[in-house]
Amino acid sequence: MPDEVLAPNIELFSRNGFAGPNTSIVRAQYRPRFLRARGEYVPRRFHTWDLPAEVFAEPKALAVPILEGDGISLELNRRAAAMGFAYVNVWADELHYIVSGRGELDTEVGTLEVRTGDFVLIPRAVCYRWGAIAEEINEFIVATASELHLDPEGAPGTFNPDLHLDRPIPHGRPGQPVDGEYELVVRTGDRFTSYFYDVDPIPCLDVLGAPLVVRFNIENVQGLGVAEGGLAPARLMSSTSGNDFVFGVGSRHSTRPPIHHNADFDEVICYGMGPSPWGSVDTPGTVTWTPKGLLHQGPEENVQPGYRAWLLETRSSLTMTPAGRDIAHLMETDQYGVHPAEGQPATAR
Repeated sequence: MPDEVLAPNIELFSRNGFAGPNTSIVRAQYRPRFLRARGEYVPRRFHTWDLPAEVFAEPKALAVPILEGDGISLELNRRAAAMGFAYVNVWADELHYIVSGRGELDTEVGTLEVRTGDFVLIPRAVCYRWGAIAEEINEFIVATASELHLDPEGAPGTFNPDLHLDRPIPHGRPGQPVDGEYELVVRTGDRFTSYFYDVDPIPCLDVLGAPLVVRFNIENVQGLGVAEGGLAPARLMSSTSGNDFVFGVGSRHSTRPPIHHNADFDEVICYGMGPSPWGSVDTPGTVTWTPKGLLHQGPEENVQPGYRAWLLETRSSLTMTPAGRDIAHLMETDQYGVHPAEGQPATAR
């Protein structure tokens, strides 16, 4: 009989994520370790690198959703060369996380040099394109109808915007005439409209006032933001709607997360980088998804020499897209590995 069955196990039932009331339930048995599952409402682990290269082979290929919900889409993008067109999402803010790669992200308010581990927050209605690519870009994107804003909890202990927040450098030049036409793709939900110009529509002379596009790196998110014994991770971003939140969860100096029923939020975690594994997760770009209400615990986070990861909580009820289903695996909710029952006929894929 496993030790977990013999010892008391505390399950935390929470409302409104980390902000609402919670109830502790004491059990003898350890319930996150299920034998198998039948049906679609199960936790998943996505191996994002398994999405075939041909999905992104077309020069005008756009990001591919793997999870979708009301007002939110979680997407993958791979870019090996500069974009010959511009793009703007007018219905959603976009949070880009660079899983790997290095290159120029050119926006209508200036250009950023981005690298592995960067977060770039692009508000809705801001045009952008990928410029010169030094190393192939692989990114995980959260596109949400919520208005996201940087909201670091415990700053500057968790994250210091005064030191580590960058904005694009304005181009300082007008848009130049082009041969033929320059295309701007406008996204409205899952529909796309193209506008055509005889000049490059992106460059700006200067930018004044509050920053529109911001960038910081996951390496500057400190894992010490939660006191010893604390349960909640440190918040990095929130939304004015209260629907979506982003937290840093790498190498917290805290006890292991509790066995948890999160009644109101789906939880999506992206493993960014090592050198330490996070339980059974050790490959950058691994994405885990625990639908709301499902019992889970998750691995120990206080490991040395450490790792970097981040958590998205969303009130939206997510579902897999066909592309997501192709790279998804049934996940166990103790160490977040591929479940031993993966591939059995009774287990829905």
